[in-house]
Amino acid sequence: MTGSDHPVTRVASSDLLFLAEFIHSAKLLLSINRLLYQPWPNECLQRKQYTGAVEGAFADPSMESFKATHAESNEIIGYIVFAKRQASEGEIIVSQSQVPDSGHTAPEGMSPGILTEISGANMEINKAVEHIDRFELVYMCVEPRYQRQGLGSRLLHLGFNRARAEGLPVTVGAEAPAHGFFDKMGFRETTHVDIDLRKYSPPHSGFGIFRLTGMVWKP
Repeated sequence: MTGSDHPVTRVASSDLLFLAEFIHSAKLLLSINRLLYQPWPNECLQRKQYTGAVEGAFADPSMESFKATHAESNEIIGYIVFAKRQASEGEIIVSQSQVPDSGHTAPEGMSPGILTEISGANMEINKAVEHIDRFELVYMCVEPRYQRQGLGSRLLHLGFNRARAEGLPVTVGAEAPAHGFFDKMGFRETTHVDIDLRKYSPPHSGFGIFRLTGMVWKP
């Protein structure tokens, strides 16, 4: 069974709690999150953050949320959110790695230093595209068992088709694990920001540079 065999439909309100857990599971793999949430894994705070993000995307009229469900079991195996953005000064992009509700004051249980760096990185990435109308890829997750089967490409083409119809680009703030996928799909780098996680971790603990890359696809 390939990615094209699984139906893709709009997200329903009954899906939101599952999707919050879906994103939470995907974000557990990011090295930066192991230092952002303290004490790790701070499950309660993470679930609260991602639940708010999923519910906010569902309620926002400028965003479209879609799910891919398994053709036989009907379980959700893919999730994608697009937002249509207008050119503006000072708008902060919500990248794949930005935590919901980030701001100048870090919530209890989050590292203020890392949160500030993430917010600053997203602001820097946004500068490259804030002057243009665009579609923005806000979230995209595919259940690991169904990756590399064409499902991610199929979900992404939902955004491509919308952007192509309006002659607009698609932008994304990509984390390192997803960079190769977006490059293969035709995205090109606009800028990148490196966050040195060694500043926030014990010596010789294995943490290094975490890169966020601004990328754009043009029809």
